[in-house]
Amino acid sequence: MLDPLIVKASSIGLGLMFLVAAYHKFAEGPEFRATLYDYRVLPAALVPVAARVIPVVELLLGGSWLVFYYQPTLTAVASAVLLGIYALAIGVNLARGRLHIDCGCGFGGKTDSEQLITGGLVFRNLILLGIALLTLLPTTSRAFSAGDYVTLCAVLLVATLLFAAANQLIANRASINTWRKERD
Repeated sequence: MLDPLIVKASSIGLGLMFLVAAYHKFAEGPEFRATLYDYRVLPAALVPVAARVIPVVELLLGGSWLVFYYQPTLTAVASAVLLGIYALAIGVNLARGRLHIDCGCGFGGKTDSEQLITGGLVFRNLILLGIALLTLLPTTSRAFSAGDYVTLCAVLLVATLLFAAANQLIANRASINTWRKERD
């Protein structure tokens, strides 16, 4: 059985991540639509619809994670499915050898909004998928103390810093690989 603090930290972290991702996609709608088209996993006619639906789904998931009282199982499973689809789309393009497309995540990269796809992003999304599914495990029943809330804030701060650092390392690796191929 999990400590409820783990589930609470995971829920808040995933909620904030999905809200930031949705904001990025809403704020840069045309760029996100172009990125979605670049993936070439959807028919071109469906790309404009998907470019509108995906940020709405992320917004709903983010809000649901933060309240977590309404259908937590549905939230966890839907998040895992969405993250799995992202990992699959990146993996398909990596297998096709299409390494020079933006991931569409908006978390670092060569510019503020560009991060080239890599296997690291597949791995990152699979870890996030696992965290979403982890929240489905049963938890112990206990009241939160003031110390738990301090711990929760510390965990969220550290998780945010680790997430940002991991994304920057993934982006740096992609940039270095691109630079090496250009020099060869």
